[in-house]
Amino acid sequence: MVMNVAQLLMEPSGSRREYQLDERISLFDDAEEQQVTGRVTLLKTDQSVWVSAELTSNIECECGRCLTLFSQPIRMGLEEEFLPVLNPAVGAREKLLSDGGEYLYIDETHTLDLSGTLREYALMVVPMKPLCKPGCAGLCPRCGANRNESSCVCDELPRDPRWNALLEAAPIASNNR
Repeated sequence: MVMNVAQLLMEPSGSRREYQLDERISLFDDAEEQQVTGRVTLLKTDQSVWVSAELTSNIECECGRCLTLFSQPIRMGLEEEFLPVLNPAVGAREKLLSDGGEYLYIDETHTLDLSGTLREYALMVVPMKPLCKPGCAGLCPRCGANRNESSCVCDELPRDPRWNALLEAAPIASNNR
């Protein structure tokens, strides 16, 4: 998502622009584009542009238990400050901050590109272990059957009696279903 903010940079502090976003954006490297919708607000501060956005999208995820692909809704609340590289009023290059912090900049053509920032926010909101549904039963650790689609007979098979002492001492993970 790219926006020209030259006019906004020329206006007084407190000036704002609001946009409705409904675009296909690639949120992840080597992935298809996803539809991203929401509201983006640009606010001119004394030296920068403050970007606030509430965005939603659906991404394709693999369930952490049963490995099936499903659509995961994500919600991103973005709050970032972008500093101009050039002063639009005089065309002079602004001094870049070198205090060790990481800053976001508006390029020489006064173009604000939110693509990289959206990718970072999307990575932060994707669940570490996404689940296709809250009660996903997962895969059988013995035969690999998807327990959401069918039941397996692995728990009904006779066990080797040499394991009885260990099985009686510790709870079995399959009992926690």
